[in-house]
Amino acid sequence: MQNNLKSIERKLGYTFSFPILFLVFIIIGFPSIYTFILSFTNKRIGYPYHFIGIKNYVDIFKNPVYWRVLSNTIIYTFVCIIIKLMLGFAFALLLNENFKGRGFVRVAMLVPWAIPGMVAAHTWRWMYNDQYGIINAILRNIGLIDNPIPWLSDMKLALIAVIIVNIWRGIPFFLFSILGGLQTIDSQLYDAAKVDGAGIVSRFLNVTVPSIAPVLTITTLLSTIWTFNDFDNIWLITGGGPLNASSVISTFTYETAFISNQMGRALAVAISIIPILIGLMFVANKLLSREDK
Repeated sequence: MQNNLKSIERKLGYTFSFPILFLVFIIIGFPSIYTFILSFTNKRIGYPYHFIGIKNYVDIFKNPVYWRVLSNTIIYTFVCIIIKLMLGFAFALLLNENFKGRGFVRVAMLVPWAIPGMVAAHTWRWMYNDQYGIINAILRNIGLIDNPIPWLSDMKLALIAVIIVNIWRGIPFFLFSILGGLQTIDSQLYDAAKVDGAGIVSRFLNVTVPSIAPVLTITTLLSTIWTFNDFDNIWLITGGGPLNASSVISTFTYETAFISNQMGRALAVAISIIPILIGLMFVANKLLSREDK
């Protein structure tokens, strides 16, 4: 009787799950499979395509620009995530304390995240302008520079410029995610640590960090994926230039697909980074599984 009941429940579970799984396949699975197939073709917009095997992958792996772009993407992601995590954590600790004007500061810190990406990008592009940008104007007025700095046309500064913008926009996400985690920590844990003689640093390392470790992991993973695939911030500010100095995988894919009209090769570029993203999710899953034990 019990086995029959379990069998019926299992069949009902499959029956009710099938429509959802089918919808997920239509929305995500089918386009993904079709994209993977097209990456092995010479697909061009407006022309019929033909199967060419792994030629697209061979060509991009032989292309030094691809490796330059991949290197930029890794540097861009790593630097942005580390600084956003550190600053977001610091601001969260500060805003977790009671002080006059805390509510206003919280609202003000949310502004960079709330501003539409296109508006923020164009604003920063104007600020970076070497002729009439406010950044160079301020630096000249306080005597730090004599000649304007070409933020967006310098090979060494272009990537730094877009990194700064990404950090500015991404700090609120870390801040409020971590702040939410901090406010769930039981104050009795800190009281017990004080009784045991733990100092500020010890309480931070042994109470605060372990208590919000799942929040840190999920927040970092999500931000890493978003940063790795960031497009509008870079495309609207530098266009990936000069000479691919600030180009990342997303902008390189766009250029290959819609400017060079090589859709098949562009899809191969996009698919080539999937193992990296899967690796990131695997590591995050391992960390979360370890924390749940």
